[in-house]
Amino acid sequence: MSKDFREVIITGATGGLGSDVIAQLQRLAPPTELGVSVRNPEKASALYKAGIRVRRGDFSEPASLDLAFAGARRVLLISTRTPGNAARFKEQCNAIDAAIRCGVEHIFYTSIVQRPGSVFDVAQGHHDTEKYLATCGAACTILRNGQYIENLPMFLGQSVFTGDLALPQDGSTAWVSRVDLAEGIARLLLSKGDLPKTILLTGPEALDFAAIATIAGRAIGRRIVRRTIPGHEFAAMLVRRGLPPPLAQSLTTGFASRAAGELAESDPALQRLLGRPLRRVSEVLPELLARATSLAPNAAASS
Repeated sequence: MSKDFREVIITGATGGLGSDVIAQLQRLAPPTELGVSVRNPEKASALYKAGIRVRRGDFSEPASLDLAFAGARRVLLISTRTPGNAARFKEQCNAIDAAIRCGVEHIFYTSIVQRPGSVFDVAQGHHDTEKYLATCGAACTILRNGQYIENLPMFLGQSVFTGDLALPQDGSTAWVSRVDLAEGIARLLLSKGDLPKTILLTGPEALDFAAIATIAGRAIGRRIVRRTIPGHEFAAMLVRRGLPPPLAQSLTTGFASRAAGELAESDPALQRLLGRPLRRVSEVLPELLARATSLAPNAAASS
């Protein structure tokens, strides 16, 4: 077998989900079977030292992907964060085309839970990519990834100090631990059995932000009151905090998606993959808040 062969290549391996997936793969497979495609190889120096193949791959530069994907049997395409559905779709098509040119046997794509017609403003780019995969002739698996529990401290923000959680109307969401999700994806990437065309990977229970405020309050020993504000007010608040307007708008439409019930479904598929109970918000969030509050002891005074 060629020394350039890699069982699995992960894109975006220095990002949040990508780094968690490669960490799980390191537990399950030898480094000689793993490779990563990253925009900045310097950020993946620890992976290189661990024996994992590191190559530069940029979704906007197709030629770089041909090198990054060379010799791979399976590729995990982690969806990009490029603003604009059309631009993101183009980049992801570039990655799919490169994987096909390189003879990749199976493509895995990280999509979203929301179905076509969603009010979530980035949904169209995902759904267009899914359609492209369905017609390109490659074997593929669509990973409908749930919302990460690890993102909750961002939404809770200063409420852990002020007790006031002001967010738009939402609905129940089947929050999933990103670590559990990463392990499930890693096991799918290495699976020797039949692979699903689509799989819903969510957490074990659906909670809204009123319930999350209660859990967070218990964790920090301070009552947090959930207050509903209009979406436009929330978006303006995010912009004042320094977020780019497109991102603020996207986060706002995410709340509209929750309110429409688009994220409430809890599926047992991930628990079956792992063969153990999934971590719940009440288990993961206190640890996240303990780290976050220890890093900002004076945040309440400056809020």
